[in-house]
Amino acid sequence: MPATLRIEMAEHRFISPRLGQEVLVFEVTCKVTDDLFLLAPKHEVVDLVTGILGRAQQKVGEAGGFEFDFDLYAYYFMSNHLHLLIGVVELVHKSLLLEWTCREISRRINRFHDRTGQLLIPNHAIQVVSLAHALDRMRYLMGQATAELVSRHPADDVFACSNPALLRGEPARGTFWHANGRAETLTVRLDRLPGLGDLTPRAHRQLMWELADGIAAEHRPRRKKAGLPVPDPEAARRVDPWTRPRARKRSPAPVVHGTKAQQAEWLELHDALKAAYTEAHIAYWQWLADPSRPLIPFPPGTIPPSHARKTLWRGSG
Repeated sequence: MPATLRIEMAEHRFISPRLGQEVLVFEVTCKVTDDLFLLAPKHEVVDLVTGILGRAQQKVGEAGGFEFDFDLYAYYFMSNHLHLLIGVVELVHKSLLLEWTCREISRRINRFHDRTGQLLIPNHAIQVVSLAHALDRMRYLMGQATAELVSRHPADDVFACSNPALLRGEPARGTFWHANGRAETLTVRLDRLPGLGDLTPRAHRQLMWELADGIAAEHRPRRKKAGLPVPDPEAARRVDPWTRPRARKRSPAPVVHGTKAQQAEWLELHDALKAAYTEAHIAYWQWLADPSRPLIPFPPGTIPPSHARKTLWRGSG
């Protein structure tokens, strides 16, 4: 059987300020194949990926669209990877949302660069299991370019990201091209993180500025120590999309964004669910050989890898 399961820690749900119901919060990361800079923030790329996010939100409730709603708290498209901070009511909603979104990004970015083949490496989505860690992940996404010393401050970023909307209230607009060739300008809606719903707009923006200023202050000494000048954010637009980073930074991802006790709790839950899935899987194959044998249901709160629908959104052209 596959080695990994997509699972949820159902007891660590939070009330969505907009939806008014409990959601699972996830940070999603997808990397570009071979670490190529195919998402470098050329104006056309920023417009394209922003339009796709806007279209994903527009599809909610449409015939043939998503039968579920979801929250989008923050997003950031670096040149060779992307981050989304989302809230979903059910685990399968995350899978369906990422299937469509990543497939559309792959198809359209491939077309823009006149290439074929896999664009996005299958994602890892890490559940956020505490409100403090949710705000920390918001800060992490906001500081992507600043941490890489590509920009001086999150407010300066030219990448496709939620920073301008969070900090200045600027609407994030992009263009979505429908199959019939019709272009539609769409605006991405940013939702409040759970726990921040009671803040006034002014207080919420002040909090976002505090996060951004803290990010800039944290990385300013690094830039000075390295002897680097104040970065020109526009330089990121001129990067050759067929290049790669000089050094590939890889750090082990936590099983969940939470305390050490919550991480241990996740590991224990994962072991139990994996054992239950193995038992059900074996019973299924025994049933195929002998239909008189009983079937054992897969455990709730999981998505087996074979049902995670990840093969459809890699993109092939």
